[in-house]
Amino acid sequence: MNVRIASAAYAVPSDGEAVAAVLDRERDRVEATLAPLSPTAKQKATEGLGLSRVRVCGAKQPYDLVLEAASTAMAEAGIRGQDINLILDYSTFPGENSQYFSFAHKLSTDLRAETSLNLGLKSGGCGALHLAIKTALGWMSTDENIRTALLVTGDTAPQGSRSLLPITVQGDAASAVILTRDGTEGPLLLGVEAMTLGHLHDAIALVKTNGHLEIKVDAACIENEVMPVYYLNLFWLVKKVLAASCLSLNEIDHFIYSNISQRDREGFRRMVGLPKGGLPATPMAEYGHTFASDLVINYVHLRREGQIRPGQLLLFASAGIGFTWGVTLARA
Repeated sequence: MNVRIASAAYAVPSDGEAVAAVLDRERDRVEATLAPLSPTAKQKATEGLGLSRVRVCGAKQPYDLVLEAASTAMAEAGIRGQDINLILDYSTFPGENSQYFSFAHKLSTDLRAETSLNLGLKSGGCGALHLAIKTALGWMSTDENIRTALLVTGDTAPQGSRSLLPITVQGDAASAVILTRDGTEGPLLLGVEAMTLGHLHDAIALVKTNGHLEIKVDAACIENEVMPVYYLNLFWLVKKVLAASCLSLNEIDHFIYSNISQRDREGFRRMVGLPKGGLPATPMAEYGHTFASDLVINYVHLRREGQIRPGQLLLFASAGIGFTWGVTLARA
């Protein structure tokens, strides 16, 4: 299929908070989570975050941000509501007080996409964009009438669960990506690969404690079970998606990776063999880690800076809860 990323956009709350203030407020939770780790592992967990501030939902809640991002992406692509055939919501943490079964259904009304097929998946975290793209491509391949798909996510941390150490600190955001079979503008999708390991499903989990939702991180599982295979699985998918298009790593012009932490980005940089400073700068210090919106934010940032030129190869890569790994390859 000739499917392109027609446009992409994101929206973040105007309110922000210092990461240091978040960690201080959630100190008891952080210390309890890190308790199973060795002193060296604890030190690594708190160093190298590279995150200064996070954006925090206030007057605007996740759905408001999703609607804003979707409207911006549609305007950029010249897409009307009636042109959208599929809306897929892949939010992981859409807010404890969310009144919507899925943002997709509400969006279909507010965007006047009355005939869209509305779907939702709740898995993958930072890796969910690849699952959403792969799902959309699956529907497009079996139904000629699905020409344009709108993929959205909006996430906010439950109260008191913004610190996800030993991994990251979460900021709130929403993003939208429009895929289309019609038109010649935007990066052409060359391949998408994803994998999950179910036995690691509870490495990061959403649990209810005293009637309140919180994100629980199993630090020992992350340290002893996830990290030994984290970059290995990511590298395997990178090689797989490149081989399918008869390409190699040194042909990639832009690597678009998550904003989990500066430490994690350095690990990815070394994995793909880039020199120090080889990954492009991102707004991670200001926004924090925003789950699957990271990839959209970083892609939009590159595009706004004029760094993406026609014919260049883009490789999107991320991994998250589930446990899920994903890679998407596109040519601008």
